[in-house]
Amino acid sequence: MHDDEIEGWLARVEPGEPLFVVGSTGVGKTELAHAVAERCGAWILSMDSMQVYRGLDRGTAKPSREERIRFSYGGVDLVDWREPFSVAQYRDHAGSFLNACLGQGRPAIVVGGTGLYYRSMVQGLCEAPPGNAALRQKLEALSTAELGKRLEAIDPKAAARIDLRNPRRLIRAIEVKETTGISLLDWQKETTRPLLARHRTIWVERPVEALRRRVAERVRKMLASGWLEEVADRLREGGLESLSRCPAIGYAPIAQFLVRGGSRAMLEETIARDTFRYARKQLTWFRKEATIRFHLVIEEHGPLPCRH
Repeated sequence: MHDDEIEGWLARVEPGEPLFVVGSTGVGKTELAHAVAERCGAWILSMDSMQVYRGLDRGTAKPSREERIRFSYGGVDLVDWREPFSVAQYRDHAGSFLNACLGQGRPAIVVGGTGLYYRSMVQGLCEAPPGNAALRQKLEALSTAELGKRLEAIDPKAAARIDLRNPRRLIRAIEVKETTGISLLDWQKETTRPLLARHRTIWVERPVEALRRRVAERVRKMLASGWLEEVADRLREGGLESLSRCPAIGYAPIAQFLVRGGSRAMLEETIARDTFRYARKQLTWFRKEATIRFHLVIEEHGPLPCRH
């Protein structure tokens, strides 16, 4: 699409047909969503699996209080950072938010990079059974490495696809396999109906090296703007063990740094590396999404559409 085509397409955001703005971490999705929302009076729903947690603000690039008010943000601060949160819970919240938009005659923009949230809304939700509280409690006592080995032993197919550094994803996959005898991947082939009858999606991308530089600069700014202090507050609340299991990128290494010391430069490099690795996984996910028809590639120094 040319810039003028994108401008015209984005200007046609209407109630009842949400616009999804998806892509990798740090690519510029939120900037674009805010620009479009300013033009059409849309409300915004965050589609970020880490922004749902209260207390995880700096490291998840959560919108500011002013932005949350201006755009009537949904999908933010839904549960405490130590509580579990499922795709089904997000989908329920998203449905309520989008119904509220429709009731107020407001367009809706859904912005984020959590591919599973996106798929649950536009294609349907996996019919896997709910959590097993007793088993989950036992699994939560294990380290991430132990969880990974357990999943590899009982469900190597799922272990090859799931992020082995994400304890909550590992626990869910183990729980499903041990409870039902069926791999979570097989459950995911059977889905409910989509949440939305109509929607449009634009996938935002940048050249890989440009994205790498943006991610590094973003991490640098986050660390300089109070991220260390935020993690120190969470340490006082939950301790090192709770933060070591935090699924949001950066929180565990910062907690280790605050407790045990180390090199600030190496900490920054580690977080930037992990963030960029995750961004590449998001890129792979959205490249495979069959529902995406529009693709916007932003050159390193190029302006975003919908500029004022």
